Amino acid sequence: MTNTGSYFIPREQVHPFFNPMAMRNQEGLYLAWETDAGVARNVLPSIFEPLDPDRGLAIAYVVNIREPTFAPWYMEGGISLLCRYGDTVGGYFLNLQLSGPGAQMGLFGGRELGGLPKKLCERIVVERTGDSARGFIEAKGRRIFDAQIEIGTYNDPEMGQLHPTAKPGGQDRGSALLFTYETGQAPDGRRTFPMMHLIKWDSVHDYQSWEPARITSITMEPSLDDPWAELAVVRPIGAAYSINSDRVADISRIAQLEGDQADALISYLFSGRWDRSTISARAQRYGQF
Repeated sequence: MTNTGSYFIPREQVHPFFNPMAMRNQEGLYLAWETDAGVARNVLPSIFEPLDPDRGLAIAYVVNIREPTFAPWYMEGGISLLCRYGDTVGGYFLNLQLSGPGAQMGLFGGRELGGLPKKLCERIVVERTGDSARGFIEAKGRRIFDAQIEIGTYNDPEMGQLHPTAKPGGQDRGSALLFTYETGQAPDGRRTFPMMHLIKWDSVHDYQSWEPARITSITMEPSLDDPWAELAVVRPIGAAYSINSDRVADISRIAQLEGDQADALISYLFSGRWDRSTISARAQRYGQF
């Protein structure tokens, strides 16, 4: 069969574009830990408040998204901090990493439609043998995240409070707080960011399985471009190994920031979306990663 395409697609054929937007039958590790409160405050945009002012609550996952509705399968890992904007509570994503056949469509859809700070990486692995499981992420030759868990019980009962309805056949809703932005240029040629939109991304999780686990180790190699290691583990809270389906219920704008207030936010958003090569006069990397 000959496949042909065109740069013109009739409008009615575009309707299924990311509709639905769902990540079905994703499998892997979900983790939570306490990180340094000062670090959490430093990397959270100033319009947010930490969920707990006395500590940082970090959430991460490493999964195989086996049946996305918009791409072939791909692997994904994300790291976030729990925070609030006024009365709205959610996770603020610092970064997500993607690899595999569907990674490009997963990246572009998440960044362009919802403001998710996604990047492509070289390799993400999720593996399980018996009651032991592991997930790791390699980006630009560095293993920026490597977690090992033992299925059985949480490190701390607080993990159950963070995921009270996570169980086989259970369902929960979650919110992520994200930013989209518009760019401009100052008279001297500098790139500016004159407008930011705060986005609330609401999703629904349907659980086929959720197996409580304890974190046995988390190591994160420091990286200039992908600084997951900044959120060092002060105290592990717990983990789980889960198979679930995640669908986007709504994406809404909840605030608009302009002028200097918007422009200043790029200091918080840059590393999750861009590499230092874009702001360095000298940046080269050769060979295979």
